[in-house]
Amino acid sequence: MKGQLQVMAVFAVFLITLPMIALIKPRSVSSEPAEAEVSETLLFFDEDKQETIPLPMREYIIGAVAAQMPADFEQEALKAQAVLAHTYALRRIREEELSPTPELGGAHISSNSSVYQAYFDESSRRELLGDGYSELSKKLELAADYALSRWLTFEGEPIIAAFHAVSSGRTESAQEAWGENIPYLVSVESPLDLESPLCLSEITLTEAELKDRLSGIFPEMTSDDITVKVTERSSAGSALTVLLGENSYVSGRVFAAALGLPSACFEVTAGEGSCTFTCKGRGHLLGMSQTGAELMAEEGSSCEEILSHYFPDALLKCSERVG
Repeated sequence: MKGQLQVMAVFAVFLITLPMIALIKPRSVSSEPAEAEVSETLLFFDEDKQETIPLPMREYIIGAVAAQMPADFEQEALKAQAVLAHTYALRRIREEELSPTPELGGAHISSNSSVYQAYFDESSRRELLGDGYSELSKKLELAADYALSRWLTFEGEPIIAAFHAVSSGRTESAQEAWGENIPYLVSVESPLDLESPLCLSEITLTEAELKDRLSGIFPEMTSDDITVKVTERSSAGSALTVLLGENSYVSGRVFAAALGLPSACFEVTAGEGSCTFTCKGRGHLLGMSQTGAELMAEEGSSCEEILSHYFPDALLKCSERVG
């Protein structure tokens, strides 16, 4: 894969900001005309300047994709990410119309990337892309132009546009990860991810380090209560329940976040005075694997095929601007 340094730089951003084959031929995403008008502008609250800025939707999509996916990825993967950025923006607009967030003061999204998906303005993009700014900006613009008139829906509403850096070889379902049945967020195969150097990682912690990281979140732990055992896993392999010591059961996702693990898909190996966590995947593992999208694109899959693979039952809506 291309641009490993940029891959790691961008992944570092959204891994923090997201709330925490033989290729199977995917079905085509159904496309149909939109039933409602597309918003042309997103109201963006800049927390540093304490002001609300009206962003043209095209500019937002460009900045969101730049912040969320390496710009030297394949064009079809960038287009898929751009569709997700547009979908996310439309969903935020509708949510704020239905139930305004007081802190936003009428805006739809803010620069607080711990709450909302990241966005890079032109200055940030120039710094990120460096000498490749001119060429890579063209790729981002092409992706935004495609996505400006397309977004994913389910039952007429913009979907939850979930994505993550790289899966464990299979994505997670919302039912198992969140306890909520969301028909388009189901577990799907993404085996090409296993070929990525980003997929597998290993972290070793001493007993003291383990105790220190966990005690603040799990105060019931005692000095001897440091054994770790995964007692329940999802169908994709993520830890759903972890047993600490003899009787402290905790969520696998909360546990992984407490230790700073890249995902909740991990195996534990006890050593002398230490524990080693072997992890697969990066992020919450729901929705589109960005690495999977890139590898599918490299093998010739279109944006529509990528989206249909990771979001079955979602519809790709097209506004009348599509030529």
